Amino acid sequence: MAKYKICPVCGEHNEPYMLECSKCETDLSSTRVLDEDTEKAQSEQNSKENVSSSTAKMIRLCDCGFKNPVQSRKCQSCGEDISMVVPSPDEAETEETNKFIISSLDGSFAYEFVSESTVVGRENELQDYLGDKSYVSRRHAEFKIIDGKLYVFNFSKTNYTYINNVKIEDDNPKELKDGDEIGLGGNSQNGQRQNEAAYFVIRIGSCT
Repeated sequence: MAKYKICPVCGEHNEPYMLECSKCETDLSSTRVLDEDTEKAQSEQNSKENVSSSTAKMIRLCDCGFKNPVQSRKCQSCGEDISMVVPSPDEAETEETNKFIISSLDGSFAYEFVSESTVVGRENELQDYLGDKSYVSRRHAEFKIIDGKLYVFNFSKTNYTYINNVKIEDDNPKELKDGDEIGLGGNSQNGQRQNEAAYFVIRIGSCT
């Protein structure tokens, strides 16, 4: 059965004695020699494990700014020799993802938005907390995570949704910032809030 080395960068099948990929010149000195059976077994094993690495992805960063796989000896973008470039962590891979949390003003209740879209109301998400808030509609508002930012859409046609005491217009999503106050079904009037409405503060950050 024929044996070969598969380039980890371009996928080219090379002769087992090759030290560089014949197509892209990637270093193959530490690449395992496979045949069809071992390649299939390795692929199945990788798919079963499907484990996310806790370490940052390593790259070779070319002077042109292109991020190359750590095995590359020449830049895939400009062709520059990068064999002497010291591998470094990919900063984009190590950036922390923001958490989006809605918390009651007194801190007794908190909910983290993890889905791209979350509809809240007395008969939707947060219903355990909103069930006795008569000014809150059954389907009151929608929170969406878009491109790493949190937005709110108002659905209520009666008591509306407020951001920092300002009513948001229908069909006009508003971006939420850390520390914004959300009023579902009410706002602050003369310094007083309605008991039948629900009020929250938005917390956004990698650590909340």
